[in-house]
Amino acid sequence: MKRFSLIFSVLSVGLLGACSHRASLVPGSTVHTHNKDVIVVADAAERDLNNQTAVYPVTFALLENMRQSGVRPRANPALENLKKQYSYKIGSGDVLSVKVWNQPDLNAFSGSAGGGRQTAQGTWVDESGHIFYPLAGKIHVRGKTLTQVRQLLTERLQRYFKEPQVDVNITEFRSQSVSVGGAVKQSGKFQLTNVPLTLVEAVAQAGGLTEQADAERIKWTHKGRERTVSLHDIVAHGDLSQNGLLADGDTVHVPTRADVPVYVMGEVGKQSVLTIGSNGLSLTEALAQSSGINQNIANATGVFVIRNRPDRPDGKSIHVYQLNLQDATAYAMGTQFKLKPQDVVYVTAAPVARWNRVLSQIMPSVNSFLLLKNIF
Repeated sequence: MKRFSLIFSVLSVGLLGACSHRASLVPGSTVHTHNKDVIVVADAAERDLNNQTAVYPVTFALLENMRQSGVRPRANPALENLKKQYSYKIGSGDVLSVKVWNQPDLNAFSGSAGGGRQTAQGTWVDESGHIFYPLAGKIHVRGKTLTQVRQLLTERLQRYFKEPQVDVNITEFRSQSVSVGGAVKQSGKFQLTNVPLTLVEAVAQAGGLTEQADAERIKWTHKGRERTVSLHDIVAHGDLSQNGLLADGDTVHVPTRADVPVYVMGEVGKQSVLTIGSNGLSLTEALAQSSGINQNIANATGVFVIRNRPDRPDGKSIHVYQLNLQDATAYAMGTQFKLKPQDVVYVTAAPVARWNRVLSQIMPSVNSFLLLKNIF
């Protein structure tokens, strides 16, 4: 009997050690800090996720608030003012056509004296921003409007003609352009002209969007600053405030929907990375595309949507939305809950499932102990 007690004590220690060792081998359960640089954040609040997390039960009231705070038709008076004030500035590479009425000799000018260059369409603005015109000489025109260039030519030709009538036009726009790329039908560079060009018009010039385009998150880089624009909100909801006037060097990139994933994890039939379609993706659709929740081990009250909100002024940068599916009619609310890019849909396991997993970890060691016990 004493011998058996001794064996039992030894096996008990071994069993606990085995369980402890088994637990330490669970993937991702620990991170060794040996020979690693450990950066300690001084402010403990920054390390505390509780201070940065807000939890919202999904209710009809919450969905109504989300709808009310959604996209609405809005005008853009600032854009309209910019378009009214817009005036094309001449640049190097543009081609100008200059005509002086009742002066056929000047209008027949086709030479290239004094640094100006002629094309079939007119006079090309050289690298230094100058053109040459008979009697007027060399004129710096870069950065000037057509009205300003017309005035300069008129002042110089007044030395030779009484009240000369000068007409200046741009026959080729070559100096300024914008780039439109990504999921559009004809990506490339598009020249700015004397007609103001908006973001919506630039996408239209590129042939419109492809079927894979993500119209919700178009990247517009304007004068070194990037902005995200929803073409869907502009066209479908009339939110004109998101449209803007393009300038030289601007880029418009249309991403594909594959670039905006939603992650479905936890106790679902198939853990998935989903893409948001052109009509959006609801929570119910995401669960359905992941083969639904696991009826055997999932916790019906633990369907969560985890969303990053770094723009929140209250410091709650992580929003967690909880849908209670104990009542199957709650799926109706799930169809109204629209997911956003980088959302994580997580379905937790029921307590009994977690306990079963613990048992599955220790049962091999228990079985080994019972086998030895029977032997002795």
